[in-house]
Amino acid sequence: MPGTRRAVIAGAATAAAAALALTLLPLGEPEPAAAPAPTAEERAGATARRMDEAGVVDVPVSFTVTNGNRSRLPCNSDGEEYTVRGHLTAPAELLTAEDPAVTLYQHGQAAGEWFWRMDEPGLHHAEEMALLGQASLTLDRLGYGDSDRPDGMAMCLGSQADMTAQVIALLREGDYTAQDTAALPGGAPAFDHVTLAGHHSGAQIAQITAYSFEGDRAPDALVLMAWSGTGVTDRANARFFGGLASCMQGGVPAGAGAGPPDPGADDPAGYTYVDVGATSYTRAHFHDPASTAAALAAASQDRTPCGDLGTQVEALSTDMRALDRVDVPVLFAFAEHDTRVGEGAEHTALFTGAPETRTVTVADAGHYLVLEPGAPALREELAAWLEER
Repeated sequence: MPGTRRAVIAGAATAAAAALALTLLPLGEPEPAAAPAPTAEERAGATARRMDEAGVVDVPVSFTVTNGNRSRLPCNSDGEEYTVRGHLTAPAELLTAEDPAVTLYQHGQAAGEWFWRMDEPGLHHAEEMALLGQASLTLDRLGYGDSDRPDGMAMCLGSQADMTAQVIALLREGDYTAQDTAALPGGAPAFDHVTLAGHHSGAQIAQITAYSFEGDRAPDALVLMAWSGTGVTDRANARFFGGLASCMQGGVPAGAGAGPPDPGADDPAGYTYVDVGATSYTRAHFHDPASTAAALAAASQDRTPCGDLGTQVEALSTDMRALDRVDVPVLFAFAEHDTRVGEGAEHTALFTGAPETRTVTVADAGHYLVLEPGAPALREELAAWLEER
């Protein structure tokens, strides 16, 4: 394959001498209480202040899309119009530059836009990429987070790819809504170059988009993280089929609480957890399930639309026949300790039509590689690759 390169990138080094300090308190005086953990609102406020001080624009945006399916993956969708919501994050000067570039990020199953926007120093991917000079669009896909959430059976991976292609075209035209007009006095910017990045099933959707659409709906480059259609592990399959079993019983509303679904509820059903419980979730996605990032992610876990889950097997078959149609540069990123996706060499070899590919492996990282200690090295690699494009 032309232009193929591979690299291993290490996590941030932490080398410090350990010293034992003993503090003597007066007899009978209690030890000082630990400070309470910051609330979600406090963490979000701290993130906003950091970005403002660094000259980073972070604007809520929304796109009007149609849940149709013109992709090469045959699957059903309802064809209705919906709104997907997210944020545009970039250095202020980049948004007024001539022919600016942006990366559109797609989250995977069980996640949401929060995956790219964790309110913790060093873990907010969009913020960190802005500090490296990059513009990012992060979205909740249809059925997740703040975006519209119809019945989970009303969409599929093919329609998710179609909606992704629509967003790409709208980005090129500047035809979307930006809520903070003060931050964008010139209105919603149009982007000349759009890279499409995805994690896990978000990467699978990105692939489908790239081999299904042409012209202004097609991405100019791909970044595929923690995904290999030929490397899905037995552990991942067990969780997948567990979620699918729930979907075969109709699933539950996206925002349902614990316990059985309420048959009298008005919220549309068709959603399921792929990982049940915080312990299962963090062990499946993090190399260190006791990390701060793991705890924050566990509190944010999203249910997955059953239509997405139910079409993933057919998508694997379609990918095998169509990945050679991808004709843009591709960066693959894998995690050294990923329990959901194994070695990706067989998968990357299918991209025979790509003019150039590069593969990086993040050391000491689990499936959620952008939330692991190796994430800074990954972002440096990614920013350099995007600059070359």
